[in-house]
Amino acid sequence: MTLIYQITDTHVALDNKNSTRENFLAIMNYVCQNPADLLVITGDLPDEDGSKEIYQWMKEQFPKGQKTYLIPGNHDDDGNLYEIFGPEFCVSPHFFHTMRLDGIDVIFTNTGSGRFPPEQLDYLSSESVRSQSVLFTHYPTRKISDGFMDTIYPLENLPEVDDVLVRSNIGYVFCGHFHTEYKASGGYEIHVTPSPAFEVDLNEVELKLSSAGIPIRKIEIEGASTLSEVIYLDE
Repeated sequence: MTLIYQITDTHVALDNKNSTRENFLAIMNYVCQNPADLLVITGDLPDEDGSKEIYQWMKEQFPKGQKTYLIPGNHDDDGNLYEIFGPEFCVSPHFFHTMRLDGIDVIFTNTGSGRFPPEQLDYLSSESVRSQSVLFTHYPTRKISDGFMDTIYPLENLPEVDDVLVRSNIGYVFCGHFHTEYKASGGYEIHVTPSPAFEVDLNEVELKLSSAGIPIRKIEIEGASTLSEVIYLDE
């Protein structure tokens, strides 16, 4: 079995005027005490967009020896992210790569620009991707509601992406961006992981924020089977 943790949308601030640093440290402490085969951070690491100072601080908090991969969100700067974290955490400046497990592929993509790049979509639709594979990305890959995030901040080529994934061998998508927990099925399962910075109401047309918990998603992969749950460390 392969154990993966996912966190997303940490939005760590330069100072500690809010709880973002404390929440991030709580997650890092949990990972340190309960190591996984892989920790995945799916974008929007800093509160100040693309801040090298925040990237550096976050890097220093990672548990020693914990394998960790990063992909960008819309509040990240690809260049700064790769400069600070390098190939150990990003693999390549394109933030696009595949980890092959015994039964499936685990694929990491870069949608930080707000669009799913065409060459990455081409790869996902190919037969080289094994059945029931797992995809990590920042943006949700299908329309979820008529609320604020789906209306104002969706993936720009969303219908095309959803269509490709429905016809592909991807079985599970793990993402963030919407700052709330959500799951849906239909061709593939999509799991939206909540943020430890703040929560956004999924269905309200106007932006409605509330305090966040301290969530970490636990993903267990055995053969072609994938199970997932969100654990709230403050409960």
